[in-house]
Amino acid sequence: MAKQKNASDSITDRLDTLIRITQDLFILQALVAGAKVDDVRKALKINKWRVVNISKSLNLREAK
Repeated sequence: MAKQKNASDSITDRLDTLIRITQDLFILQALVAGAKVDDVRKALKINKWRVVNISKSLNLREAK
């Protein structure tokens, strides 16, 4: 039998989505302002690949 979702699961899912979107916006703004990928990653305590993937869309990542 499939597990039914309750109201708290729905709220948790929505909050997780809001957190992820807010982090993405922070990453974009920080990279546009000239912050380094590692600095952004450390500030948000997230994986480097996530910051790099977002930076690719901006073409701001420096070749290293």
